[in-house]
Amino acid sequence: MNALIPLLPALHTLEPLGLSSTAVGSWSAYANPEQAARLARYLEAEFRALAGAYADSVDHAYLRSEAFRANVVQAVRAAEVAESEAKLRFIARALAGCLLNFPPPALDKFQTLRIIGELSDRETHVFVGLFDLLDPIEPFEDRIPAGTTATVAGLSRQEFAAALLGLGQLGLLAREDGGWKLTALGRQVATLCRIGGEID
Repeated sequence: MNALIPLLPALHTLEPLGLSSTAVGSWSAYANPEQAARLARYLEAEFRALAGAYADSVDHAYLRSEAFRANVVQAVRAAEVAESEAKLRFIARALAGCLLNFPPPALDKFQTLRIIGELSDRETHVFVGLFDLLDPIEPFEDRIPAGTTATVAGLSRQEFAAALLGLGQLGLLAREDGGWKLTALGRQVATLCRIGGEID
């Protein structure tokens, strides 16, 4: 079964922004259709919000490009291994973020979605939670001290430390001056998902 079929209602909400329903009808992907259907609920909400609040910031050329189709497929494949509703929502938010114009430097949207797909649920939870621990004004210049006793809600310090290591292995954090700092790739993920401290 074409796993993109459950996404069609969500994708049709983008027609007023310039997405061709004829083009979308020819898209296909082989993935878990049940997971795609779960993702579709969050995508529809994200796309509707984007069409309302961010309509002036939409990258119309990207919306009509093969790159957007490839990223839709990438999101569906990432959803296959998502273990929680929070991770599915994170993927949906990232895909919706791909539709926006951002100031330079240009985001590598495909790479960022690929990395998001590789995040475990715990790593996703910690990545989002980091923004409550970092300086709210300059989060990308701040650091989480190595050996910190801080953690995020629901995780022990050991679980938090293990997730920081995982985020480091994925290239989202780097050990620097005795602490963990967000990398350029980490900044891309945060920008694409419009994270300030939580997924709102």
